[in-house]
Amino acid sequence: MGRSAEHVGWYVGIGIGFAVVSVVVVLVAMILTLASRIGSQARTGIESMDEARAATLGVWEIQKINSSATGIWRAAESARKLLGG
Repeated sequence: MGRSAEHVGWYVGIGIGFAVVSVVVVLVAMILTLASRIGSQARTGIESMDEARAATLGVWEIQKINSSATGIWRAAESARKLLGG
């Protein structure tokens, strides 16, 4: 039995180990690439939401105006009733 026959198992094991490590490296690289892309898209989404919030701040002022107008309207109705109208 020659020396190369004795080491065939080692060569096969090293080959399989190299293949497994290579697959893991490729998968980790893909995961990191996707994580980077997701992070970039998340930052873009946050910036867009901040712009949308800034653009709609005036809508919240309508609620205050509506409350004031309702109060004025009710006061006018009360005044009308007191004046006999």
